[in-house]
Amino acid sequence: MAIKTITGNGGNILATDYRNLTWTGKTKGGNACKITLENAINKGNLEWTLAEKGEAVAAIEFEACYSNTDTQATEEDTCPWKIEIEGDVKAGASEILLGLGVFAIDGKDVALCRGGGTFKIEREFRDIVADGDKGSVKDRIALDAERAKLSMNALTMLASLDSLYPALNVAEGATTE
Repeated sequence: MAIKTITGNGGNILATDYRNLTWTGKTKGGNACKITLENAINKGNLEWTLAEKGEAVAAIEFEACYSNTDTQATEEDTCPWKIEIEGDVKAGASEILLGLGVFAIDGKDVALCRGGGTFKIEREFRDIVADGDKGSVKDRIALDAERAKLSMNALTMLASLDSLYPALNVAEGATTE
């Protein structure tokens, strides 16, 4: 039987550690919904809870990274995330986004999940304050940062560790008898 050996690579993050991550699901009305993160990397720890009568479930969170740091670039040049919804979505019960979906990295389904996942955009706003302001003032609010994150609770992950975590070496090695 072949042995797979996984080790850290000394902390070297490679260009291949950045992935395109998608979650594809549907609304209650049957409309397809796809969330995409470009140039995403998992900056989380490799952490598994190992317990009797329980399966290890890895909480894996990818963060989209901007590829263009040019301050004159447009949002279309830099925004590393998008949400695509098929068809005409009407207000009401048919627009409910169902949690059941498929996570894929670079177009390849990655893992069975338990407990689904989470999509979030963390935003940092800043009030541009002038003397005498009593609070936020219209047209003087700046959006300073935006981080798109997509996480999954992976039940199966051993075969795809190198696509889920950066800075790893995976080697197929000797066999046991």
